[in-house]
Amino acid sequence: MGRQVKFGVRMHQHGYTFDDLKRVWTQADRLGYHSATLYDLLNSPALECWTTLSALAAVTERIRLTPLVLANLYRPPALLAKMSSTLDVISRGRLELGIGAGGGGGDHQASGISFPSTGERVRMLEEAVELIKKSWKEERADFQGKYYSLDQSLNEPKPVQQPHPPLLIGGHGETHLLRAVAGHADICNIGFEMSLEEHQAKMDIIRRHCDGLGRDPAQIEVTHNTRVVVAENQERFEALVAEGAASADVSVTSYKESLSGAIAGTPGQCVEQLSRYVNSGICYFFVLFPDPISSESLELFASEVMPHFAKLEG
Repeated sequence: MGRQVKFGVRMHQHGYTFDDLKRVWTQADRLGYHSATLYDLLNSPALECWTTLSALAAVTERIRLTPLVLANLYRPPALLAKMSSTLDVISRGRLELGIGAGGGGGDHQASGISFPSTGERVRMLEEAVELIKKSWKEERADFQGKYYSLDQSLNEPKPVQQPHPPLLIGGHGETHLLRAVAGHADICNIGFEMSLEEHQAKMDIIRRHCDGLGRDPAQIEVTHNTRVVVAENQERFEALVAEGAASADVSVTSYKESLSGAIAGTPGQCVEQLSRYVNSGICYFFVLFPDPISSESLELFASEVMPHFAKLEG
């Protein structure tokens, strides 16, 4: 059986107007990227995640809509269940619901939202996910937890995707968050530019949690987050490195060293670097291009890198 290798365009929308976002998303949609993402911060000079995703759903056709990731405490879970069902309907089944416990204490506090301990926030996340799934699937949902409840709650229309939209859980904590991944996630997003050894260490923890819960860890799709700096040839790559160094106000040597964990180089070099992850079983990549994301980078990666991995499908 072949493996489907997927690429999502990871975006940090700070500094982007809606027209900027629309340009990137519609191009990524046309070029065959699997998904695109926005982050979820309230105390940030950026367009709000969920509202913007809804608007982008209306101007795209096939790309999947992935908040990476929603902070659970920003929205009551019954409300988020309704919002997510609605977006899945509007987009004709293109939602991947990314959610986490919320790692930014300052962002919560600046917005007047409580920020409990990590353990409590993860327990609240687990309850919220259970509640959302019940609301998605049951005609009238009842739920009684420590933090949240439903009483014959009606959530109509239901999501288009069955049995429900994929649920992605993101975060890094090994003691609490990875337990939530093991118990509830269809997709996990658990680090940035991790080595294969780091991925393996995290997955070993998830497997132990799965063993305790009686769940098959193969049911959880593992993703990899990485920056991508791609150029048609070595000369152009060196020019991009120099531009990146100047933008970051560091030396070219320092900037190159900072790319040690990234996917960087010519298309052939990018294929070689990505192949190490694919060969280890990681087949979903969230790729972060330098800001502002250029049409040239999106096009080159889609035309010269992605087709190599399409051969693994089927």
